[in-house]
Amino acid sequence: MVVIGYGVVKNSVVTGAISSVKAEDFENLSISQAQQALQGKTSGVQVISNSGSPGAPMKIRIRGFSSNNNSEPIYIVDGAKAGSIRDLDPNDIESMEVLKDAASTAIYGAEGGNGVV
Repeated sequence: MVVIGYGVVKNSVVTGAISSVKAEDFENLSISQAQQALQGKTSGVQVISNSGSPGAPMKIRIRGFSSNNNSEPIYIVDGAKAGSIRDLDPNDIESMEVLKDAASTAIYGAEGGNGVV
């Protein structure tokens, strides 16, 4: 089952570009930020560190860089828009879905133009 903008659907009927990462995929990894759970687990998603310092903030890019000033995706937590993924404890995450294409993100309007997590 995959959570999308208007409900939950089976993987077999999803028509858009959606990736799902379950807690089992990253529970044995040593991660301190929720963004790190997506690193290397989903195609078309880049997790970028702005500096080499440990604990430095990371950015997520879906489908590469855009011309928008803020090219981060929007984050939806339990159906509500969240300000940032940085405030989430990776241990509290059951699963993450990454909506990558226009058809999947259309329900979020212009805000979803850079993808939805």
